[in-house]
Amino acid sequence: TTVPVVGGHAGTTIVPLLSQSNPGATFSDAERDALTHRIMFGGDEVVKAKAGGGSATLSMAYTGADFADRVMAGLAGESGVKECTFVETDEVPGATFFSLPVTLGKEGVDTIHDYGTVTPHEAKLISDMMPDLLAQAKKGVEWAAANK
Repeated sequence: TTVPVVGGHAGTTIVPLLSQSNPGATFSDAERDALTHRIMFGGDEVVKAKAGGGSATLSMAYTGADFADRVMAGLAGESGVKECTFVETDEVPGATFFSLPVTLGKEGVDTIHDYGTVTPHEAKLISDMMPDLLAQAKKGVEWAAANK
């Protein structure tokens, strides 16, 4: 099962688009809310379970390796390689950076896609997290400029 995750990387800015899961699934509001929370804050749960002694390193390593494989497939000319990644974009009004679905190709990112049709619940999550995302992106840009 795949679920597009848009927005940012911090728990408050992670927005899973459960309505776009593949294969499709339906959830009660309570199930949706619980699953959304687990996706958004799962990393925090691991840190808490490890009593502050680490993070979800295996999950991050696996995800990084999987993403690298997908990038390499695109660079090798495989068609239709689509992943969500944090990119500089004008697809989302007001945001300079946003995690969105992209199509990868021989030159890296070929196409940045919008996040598509979302439910009212998902739209509210996106709207609510925007101030945090904008502040975090600004902080990242400032750090990068100061650390060239």
